[in-house]
Amino acid sequence: MRYSTTDRQSGSPRLTLTFEAKPELDPVYRDSYSLTFKITRDSDDPQKEPCVIHWDPGEDGFGQSGIIILHHESNELRPIQVERSQLPAKQLHPRDVSASDPCFKQLTPGDTVSWEVVLPSVYYGSFIEEHLYEISWPGGQIPLWDWGTLAEHNDQLVPRFPAVVLPGGQRQSLEIINIESDIEDDVASGPSPRPISPSARVSDAPVFTVSVSGPATLSMKDRNISGTLRYPVTVTVAYDAAPDILHEETPVIFHTFIFQDMDNRYNGFRLYVGGKDGWSPHELNGLLTHHRYRFSFPDPFHVGHSQDRFRILTPGESCSLTREVSDFPKNAAPGDVFRYGYKGGKLDWWDWGKSEDHEDTVVWIYGGVTDPKDNEGRPGIMIPASNLIEFTVVE
Repeated sequence: MRYSTTDRQSGSPRLTLTFEAKPELDPVYRDSYSLTFKITRDSDDPQKEPCVIHWDPGEDGFGQSGIIILHHESNELRPIQVERSQLPAKQLHPRDVSASDPCFKQLTPGDTVSWEVVLPSVYYGSFIEEHLYEISWPGGQIPLWDWGTLAEHNDQLVPRFPAVVLPGGQRQSLEIINIESDIEDDVASGPSPRPISPSARVSDAPVFTVSVSGPATLSMKDRNISGTLRYPVTVTVAYDAAPDILHEETPVIFHTFIFQDMDNRYNGFRLYVGGKDGWSPHELNGLLTHHRYRFSFPDPFHVGHSQDRFRILTPGESCSLTREVSDFPKNAAPGDVFRYGYKGGKLDWWDWGKSEDHEDTVVWIYGGVTDPKDNEGRPGIMIPASNLIEFTVVE
């Protein structure tokens, strides 16, 4: 443990960091693993005035001085080995205070602030299926802090002594699992519907398009921790035009689920296999897609504070997301040619406005948004099929 409660010094606020995360991860069906960091100020803090802190969940939570992941190995707990240069280092320099910056928070005694963030991908290469790990917070410091409120600070926060200590000690188990390893891949499934055309768009809804890109080849050596082939894809989502009834600069905030969900025979992303008779869709296992969320339950999320799940665009803007193709035919071999693209689909949730307009907006997510239902009456954004990437498997 780097820091404990005994390292706290008088003259600074008493803060405690905790985190929440699911106890299991199946990397085959979950391409991200979220943690919620919470910082709470002691309700009995002798110092009663408000304080302002700068805490970056990337640098401070997952950086070189952040959480440690331990591997249960040979009856011992050993830190997993990751390339430290791929983890962000703490930047100790003055920061301009901004209430819109999620790293700046204001706390009075009894207050709690939180951040939901995704575990950096650098850790995934060290995970072993059906092994047990522990996520540990060893303790840390917040050198950028001051007394007062955000409204009172129109200047900078500079490193201050004594730094605020966040005592360590919390641990949580994480098991790497493979939920569907016992299901055969050759379960029969129905035919795949045709890609969605632009004519499916709904009037009075924003006009979105999707394009995909990726490398021209896939090496047989490029595999994920489960040993299956993996092909990286960049998905670009563009907000082309606003409805005629609105000003062209009106922003849209939307849930990115359909662009990050696993491949789906009905809509979303599909893989096509090249052969003597042309192209045919690689049909997915119906049981796999049916049970993909059977061990999950709806969770509430604040739209304005969940930047990893929601994006904002104004007409003419675009954003990029990444995904990985990992469901290939069992007999895939060098020389095989594939195509991959987005078949089209409907956004499960969207609304007008920016993050600050939705700080108090709560939605319940179970894969897609389940509550509120039917997007609260707003017209559905139908997104037609994208272009297709073509790539060849090589040694």
